Amino acid sequence: MSRNKFYHLVLIFFLSGIQFFAQTTDEQKFNDAVKLFKNKNYQTALENFKSISDKENKYQTAAKFFVVKTLTELKKFSEAEKEANNLLEKFGSSKYADEISVLLIKSLLEQSKYKTSFIKAVDLLRNSESTSYRIEAKSIAEGIAKNYLSSFDVKEISDNEKDKKVKPFLLFTLAQLYALEGHKDESEKLIEQLIKNFPQSDEYYLAKNFQGNSFDKSSGNEILIGVLLPLTDSDGRKNIAAEEMLEGIKYAFHELNQQRETKIGLIVRNSKRNESEISKIIEEYNNDKRVKAVLGPVYSDESEIVVSSLNKTDLIFISPTATDEDLTENNDQFYQANPPFTVRGKVFAQYIFLKEGKRNFAVLNSLDGYSPILAKSFADEFQRLGGNILVKETYRSKSVDLSKQVSNLIHHIDRLDGIYIPLSDKFDAEIILSEMLKQNVIIPIYGNQDWINAKGLETSSALSNTLKITSDYFIDFSDQSFIEFNQSFLNTTGKEITRNVLYGYDVAKYLTTALRAILPTRNTIKLKLDSGLKSNGYHNNISFSKKKRNTYINILSYTDGKFQLIEKYKGTE
Repeated sequence: MSRNKFYHLVLIFFLSGIQFFAQTTDEQKFNDAVKLFKNKNYQTALENFKSISDKENKYQTAAKFFVVKTLTELKKFSEAEKEANNLLEKFGSSKYADEISVLLIKSLLEQSKYKTSFIKAVDLLRNSESTSYRIEAKSIAEGIAKNYLSSFDVKEISDNEKDKKVKPFLLFTLAQLYALEGHKDESEKLIEQLIKNFPQSDEYYLAKNFQGNSFDKSSGNEILIGVLLPLTDSDGRKNIAAEEMLEGIKYAFHELNQQRETKIGLIVRNSKRNESEISKIIEEYNNDKRVKAVLGPVYSDESEIVVSSLNKTDLIFISPTATDEDLTENNDQFYQANPPFTVRGKVFAQYIFLKEGKRNFAVLNSLDGYSPILAKSFADEFQRLGGNILVKETYRSKSVDLSKQVSNLIHHIDRLDGIYIPLSDKFDAEIILSEMLKQNVIIPIYGNQDWINAKGLETSSALSNTLKITSDYFIDFSDQSFIEFNQSFLNTTGKEITRNVLYGYDVAKYLTTALRAILPTRNTIKLKLDSGLKSNGYHNNISFSKKKRNTYINILSYTDGKFQLIEKYKGTE
């Protein structure tokens, strides 16, 4: 044998030995990790499984599976979720895929990501070839739906489902939810549809047994809250703002239900901004004595329809955002969490007179939009308190010349403590500031929330740094409690906080605050709201006056290029 051949054979044996040794080492390391896992030494087991899963070898997939399993045992659910998703993405056809899916669903549940966990359970039902795993998927999904989801959530998923294995399950689950929510007609329609279209499905006989069951709405033991939102318009177009408010409402009740053995359910209905639809929903809520109060509607035109129907029900309605002035007049059941414009002007006058001690003011307002309402309510209240409005000026929005109005201020400049300028158009601010600077009228400016997006603030610092305004919302993104809330909401819903989410969340939190302290009936909830109950909110606090209107308003100042919260100020009516 030549020397080269000899060295070649030696090299082959050497490399084979290294490979065999590596395989033996990986196998031993994997077996040791499994023993550690069985002995509940999870942290050390996790480190070993990770070291094996980080490189290609025949134990890699099994090690990745045990990484997820071990993280679940360690209650590191967000990490388990991440690892499970990576494993399913890279090794979706693995023999471990079904079990990984179950672990993923459980991790999502532990993080209160209910809708996502339901969707993953449905995915397992759709994709698994194992009868036992399909049964488990149905069991898990049904439990999630009944305990944590609304009919609106499941309908959204069901409407988009085409798979013939999955569709009948979703229809039956949705029918059960409708029945639990007391919506008998919708439930029966779905049962009939299932029986007609899916006679070969597992749900066929369940539906036959379910058909004809009575729907008892008379029980007083269950507590339900109605949610009346324009989730679409009458043409079916989605309303993103209303959907975001719904997410906030659901999250507030999720927080409450975590602390209660007896859960409070939500009956979500889509108003479609349609009068006949709203009337039908009010009748449904009224007839279901489990419904104790209603959150919504959103818009003032919808609210007017509700107000006109209040003589037909003893339910209260709390709107998160409606601002029309006369919604709470001549009725005792409609509450406005978003202060109307008369309240905003009035409360700002109280803040300036009572808190800042100012006595002499000017008013400059547009003749358009809500600016005259704000100006009148401010001036009337300021004078009622004992203050003086030395000069009143008006202008048309988008005017290019305000020299006359500003020059009329000069005669009173030495006595003026400030000027109230409620904008109806943010573009007017630049013209107003420019003219005041031109005529050297440098006095503190007070305004409304349209100033938040006004132009010219940066270039008019001599005036803008005196600016104080009211706003129905303000989010302090640097506040530690908000940072923690934002992260918790994101982890649970998979969605970011928005202004509309907070409108929904804060009004729902207010109602849950009332529910904590009483035996909830329609009347006791109303009495609690009328007692002056206060709830601290992220966008604004809430406390209702005798006129059923929130009298809290955010007072903001503008300094060095940004608005900052002075306080959430409570006025009176």
